[in-house]
Parts: sequence; C-alpha cells; structure tokens
Amino acid sequence: MQSLTLKLALVSLLGTSACGVPQPPEEELSAETDTAEQPLHGEEVSLPLCDLSNMPSGWSCWLDEHQQAPCPANQTPAWFWLRPEAGTPYVHADASLGSRDVATWDLSWGEDAFYARGESVFCESTTETYQASTWSQHSAGPGLPLLQSRLTSFIQHLRPALTRGTVFVSFDEAFCASAGGCTEATSLILVLNKRDTFPTWTEVTRREFPLIRGAPEGAFEVKARIDPINEVSFEVYVRNASNSISEVVFHDMRLFTEKCIPDMSTPGQCLP
Repeated sequence: MQSLTLKLALVSLLGTSACGVPQPPEEELSAETDTAEQPLHGEEVSLPLCDLSNMPSGWSCWLDEHQQAPCPANQTPAWFWLRPEAGTPYVHADASLGSRDVATWDLSWGEDAFYARGESVFCESTTETYQASTWSQHSAGPGLPLLQSRLTSFIQHLRPALTRGTVFVSFDEAFCASAGGCTEATSLILVLNKRDTFPTWTEVTRREFPLIRGAPEGAFEVKARIDPINEVSFEVYVRNASNSISEVVFHDMRLFTEKCIPDMSTPGQCLP
C-alpha cells in the first residue's frame, strides 16, 4: 500500500484503446470510466503478481515461456514468466477442434489479494507491467458469475470516502475460437463490498460491462462513497454464456481509497 495524491482525471489513460488512441464517444466502448473528479489524497493497493519476494507457493519463475530456464535466485529479471508448478486441469483438450489442455492454479496473499484460475503471468519489471491469464467457463445451472480476482483495503477518513476499483483487461479469443465457444454474451462484473462487522461482507455497488469481441485492452471501473472505519474489497467476476469458455487477461487491477489528511488549523476537519 502506498500513499499518493491521485488525480482521478485519467481520461487520457482510462478512455484509450491499447494503442493509445481515444475512442470516439459515439462508438460502443469496450471500457467505461468516470473522470469528473478532483485530485484527492488517498491510498492505493494493487495485485502483487510480479513481486517475487512475495510469491505464493505453488508457482515458479521462468526466464522463458516454455519453462526451460528457471529465474536466478534472489534476483528480479527484466522480464519473466510465472507458471503453476502442477496446476489443476480446468479445460480438457479436444482433438477434433484443435483445442489444448488448460491447467490453472490460484494465487493468494491471504485476505489482501486473490487471483483465481491463473494459467500464466508474464511480467516486465522494467515497466512494472504484466499480462496475467485467468480462465472461467459456464457453470452448471444458472451460470453464476465466477470470481476472478479480489483486492482489500481499509477506509481511514472522518466521513464517507471515495472508493474506486479499476481493472485493465483484454479478452483473449484464441482458445474459445478453436473450441467453438466464443460468445458476445460474456461480461465483466465489478463489485465493491464493505465489512464493518467481522466476518460479514455487504455489497455496496456493482457494475456489469460486456466483454466485446475483438476489442483491445480496456479500462473498467466501479466507485462509491463508503462509510469510514470499514474494510473494503474490490472483486472482479466473469459471467459466461451457456457452453462458453473465457480467457481474460489482466493488465492491471487497483483499489483506491480516499484518505483524510488532518487539517491542523481546524481540528476534526480534513485538508481539501
């Protein structure tokens, strides 16, 4: 967690496509953000996917995509791949369709952060960027959304504080295209929760966005004002249509909470 003064006017970043070109407002967008906020003091947490000093068990670091050269001990390479050491079969190969086996494993940092059904993570430490592949498929029955990732934080303020979750993702269609399971009905669901009494979490708000086929990397966000002295969590789900399989690639995920900087000249107030 790091302190920062965060300008929420991220229109040049959050409203752009992967190549950095702003999308015209009249076109259907693959991402939605709200940029009408003033600069705020706050704290931000992010997925520690590429922090080798804090890597959960069950994953290994490699210098190459095909797991031929392990990462040197006690060093962080300029770029590297994380792979499950064993993995659990999640999707089985279908020779008639030319689709491959997919084995996944979760990454967990206790209650601080969680990343579900990951197949691989590519990290570029010089630019602090990553591409993290996570999988989901339609579940039996009503096809409930599947949790893909979670971040938690705490609100330190004197009044309801702005809380915002942002995720950058892309929809990799290579597998679903080979398996005949791509669909226009796949969606991304963002949820903010609060916990004022342990152990119960209460949903505050959610937003659902279509994952548009062929769209570049997009930014999606959800926000609300949440009462102080609350734990908060930001969760990302994927909803799949019947018989569909989705590989969603995470490029960034962050949870921002507004923080009170006490105004020493006016006791009980915060600096603007």
